[in-house]
Amino acid sequence: MVRGQVLVVVALAIVMIVAIVGLALDVGIMFIENARLRRAVDSAALAAALQYRANYNFSDLDRSAIEFLRLNGIIDPNALVQVCMENPGDPPSSHHNDELCTDPARKLVRVVATGTAHLAFLPVVGIDSAPIAAEATSETASVDVVLAIDRSDSMTWTANPGSEMRDPSVCNYETSGDGYLGDCHPFDEVKRAAVGFVEQLYFPYDRVAVVTFDKDAHIIIDFSNNQGDIVDTIKGLTVYEGEGIYPNGNPSRWYDPLGVYYGLDCPQTDEALQADYPDYPSPAPCTTTNIGAGLYTAGGRLASARQGALWVVILLTDGVANAGYDDEGQYFCPDSTWDYTDVPPKCNDGRSAIRHTLAETALYDAEDYAYDAADFVYYGQNALLFTIGLGDKVRTASSVDGTYLGELFLQYAADPGGLGEGLYTFAPNETELREVFRRIAENIATRLSH
Repeated sequence: MVRGQVLVVVALAIVMIVAIVGLALDVGIMFIENARLRRAVDSAALAAALQYRANYNFSDLDRSAIEFLRLNGIIDPNALVQVCMENPGDPPSSHHNDELCTDPARKLVRVVATGTAHLAFLPVVGIDSAPIAAEATSETASVDVVLAIDRSDSMTWTANPGSEMRDPSVCNYETSGDGYLGDCHPFDEVKRAAVGFVEQLYFPYDRVAVVTFDKDAHIIIDFSNNQGDIVDTIKGLTVYEGEGIYPNGNPSRWYDPLGVYYGLDCPQTDEALQADYPDYPSPAPCTTTNIGAGLYTAGGRLASARQGALWVVILLTDGVANAGYDDEGQYFCPDSTWDYTDVPPKCNDGRSAIRHTLAETALYDAEDYAYDAADFVYYGQNALLFTIGLGDKVRTASSVDGTYLGELFLQYAADPGGLGEGLYTFAPNETELREVFRRIAENIATRLSH
């Protein structure tokens, strides 16, 4: 009798042990499958976020999320992609989630996914599987971008030398009737490419500021997420026309005896003008490409950029730094450079391998100023810097050391830390600018959060 009871107890114990081991095995399976689902959902959320851009549709987000769930081994997945802002005209749907609506707006995408864990032990009692679920929120970085655009006199250089359209005071006020002020080339193409870039951003999440530079830098529009205002501002930009420095207030334009415009004049090329320049023989008042001021001003705008946004400065120039001014309006133009004309540019020593500090007052030139400004944007403001060199002038060799001063600077400015973070692109002509801006837009980073 006792022996029979022992057998019963042992049998029950064995059943309980097997049940416990089986449940532990199935719980382990559920944990493993849930962990796999979480990893898959992370990837799916990131993939969906990459599709979350202007003019998106939910089918793109859903399809991308499902594809990445399957690639990560989730069989027959179900996924719901949620965002804050739906496309205009879309009816309210389960894709909308108020929790993702932030102030300021952030490009958040949440993926909620379910799957099935196939069990090993419980099928004995008729339970073949168990549902599992996971969610992840991904963010495509909102962008605070500053466009720093060269508007120096050379931005009319594709006009024929004998054409009156070479004169910015003429071409600035021609109109094509499509909302763009002026008909100066390549400046018109620069504006159109910049507008094309703006149209690839996603408003109101992204913001844009516009800075231009010539002799000095100018804040044209501070950070805005109003796409219409930004586009209208860019369309209204004009080429620098010179300043009224003569006693009669006229700007320093240079015309030949037949009245053909050839550029902004300088006393170094016309002795008759020298008396009107109180700083002669310094050519500094005649220079019009203050890249350093453009970068310092662009970097300064980032003081009002959003924490958590991707900070970007895009610099576009068609030449080499030839102007620099300190806070008191003093020129950085060492007299050792005064004899130079075009190659290297004025106020530039033409030596790409030698960089001076501000303390070296007698040697500090416009190029040194530009290099320091690039460091300020990268190291001081922790911003990405994309640079575009437009046209042949950026690849004109220095008569001093034979290097391409413009291109070497733009290459450095795009990556001062040597980590490959920024991007320099040479655009040999204005028709390639749109492609350049498109490549820059594709470099917008993403990051994942839970």
